[in-house]
Amino acid sequence: MSIEAFAHAIPSICHSAADIAQVTGADEDFIRDKIGLSTRYVLGPDETGTGLSVAACEALFAKHPSLRETVDLLICVTQTPDRRIPHNAAGIVAGLDLPHSVASFDLSLGCSGYVYALTVAEGFLAATGGTNAVVVTCDPYSRIIAPEDRDTNCVFGDAATATWVRAAGASLPGRGEVLALDFGTDGAGGDAIAVPGGGAAWPLLTGLTDADRGRPERDDLRLHMAGRAVFNFVNGTVPKSIHRCLERAEIGVEDVDLFALHQGSIYMLDAMARRVGIAPERVLKNMDRYGNTVSSSIPLLLSEADQNGSLSGKRVLMSGFGVGLSWSTALVRF
Repeated sequence: MSIEAFAHAIPSICHSAADIAQVTGADEDFIRDKIGLSTRYVLGPDETGTGLSVAACEALFAKHPSLRETVDLLICVTQTPDRRIPHNAAGIVAGLDLPHSVASFDLSLGCSGYVYALTVAEGFLAATGGTNAVVVTCDPYSRIIAPEDRDTNCVFGDAATATWVRAAGASLPGRGEVLALDFGTDGAGGDAIAVPGGGAAWPLLTGLTDADRGRPERDDLRLHMAGRAVFNFVNGTVPKSIHRCLERAEIGVEDVDLFALHQGSIYMLDAMARRVGIAPERVLKNMDRYGNTVSSSIPLLLSEADQNGSLSGKRVLMSGFGVGLSWSTALVRF
């Protein structure tokens, strides 16, 4: 597998730390200094995750026009699809007017989902003899967050990305080569980030739930996050994943040029970097401008770094972690 190119799209509504503080009652300095968010973008009333994903793909195709006609697979990483059925990936394929021969599906993962999707794309292309895949990420958490909830509304923003993945052994030389991987899940802690109601276990339809439990109400249908539990998970688990990945590649932390780590919060990011022993200047950051964009966090970092020429000739370690509780780490040489 070779990671060839990136693109991204940002929605239309911009909120400042002051805007968020006014709605949530949180301290503006805390949002800016501890969370690390100065601005973030969210979907407008007439925007959708599918539409933003199409915009990211169009930006990718504008850079590589021949890709539109040679895509074999499109994966959309999202836990917040526009509708429960059908899948967002099908709507993206239709919005792009891609050939009917394109396979498509959604991958229901959040902050760890990007590295998972790259690996799934590699396996799919190998199994089917395909050549090109587009991995799309778009998790508009703004649509499942209660505006007054400071645990979530002070953290998350919306964005979409598109990544061109090419099968190994294709005729052209590869650009981004995956050197090592590490994955894992601590499912027992999964309720630390959850939307309790609205699924098959607790549906909205009347007559299908336990009479004592009743139908889910507003608070059951929004995102809940236990920040301390997530922080403990990240600092206890992710540094070990990073070191395992580096051991498999037989290199040390000092041999990695850039670290594209999930932008959970600046406080979390800095604490984890210290624990791993990463020099601050090697950690890519955009939390201040976008907030935590969930599955788009890592590829958004890579897309911007690629735009300014920072990826060429570099070893980049990417690590995502969150819902599940799950994690995924990859070392890539560009």
